[in-house]
Amino acid sequence: MFRIDRCRTGRPRSAHGTGEWRAAGECLVLTILASSGYLVLAAVLGFSGAVKLRRPLAFAAAIGSYRILPRVVARPVAVAIALAEAGCAVLLAVPWTRLAGVAVAGGLISAFLAGMLLALARGQRIGCGCFGGTGDLDIVGLPSVVRAVLLGAIVVASALARRAAAPAFGVQVVVAALMLVLVFLLAENARLLPARLAAARAGERA
Repeated sequence: MFRIDRCRTGRPRSAHGTGEWRAAGECLVLTILASSGYLVLAAVLGFSGAVKLRRPLAFAAAIGSYRILPRVVARPVAVAIALAEAGCAVLLAVPWTRLAGVAVAGGLISAFLAGMLLALARGQRIGCGCFGGTGDLDIVGLPSVVRAVLLGAIVVASALARRAAAPAFGVQVVVAALMLVLVFLLAENARLLPARLAAARAGERA
């Protein structure tokens, strides 16, 4: 997995040695980030799947509110998605099935993102069902879209990750935790963006 052909180790041989070392350092950082992404996906999808399996009716209601599928199939689809998320977390946790887990994660996140964008295009204000609940965290809007896009970017990076270049597992855990916090901080910051834009416009008019 993860191929950065330009990331080469070793002593620079040209007059541009400093630049090569800098480029190598940047590639190392990218490698660490990419090789830790599967832990972020496993944590998010594992937690999401577990919550949905505990509250299948609430998630089925969220699916029905999208008005994409007939309500009669909302409950079996809800259970299937929850099982897929939980199973995906397991696939991601096992090294020899990790690439399959990344592929499943990409499909799930793409489907969620498409559903949310369709709901926004229709002007619907509904729960996204992202974590099976009905709180503000689960309302379809800019924060949920940003969160899905960021997770999608992690899927792409994880699909490109080269196992041989991966850092120690402890480093991966720390980096994954920081990435997870950053994803949710950026998503929550997006929630404040409309209010900030409105305040800026009001200030310009004053």
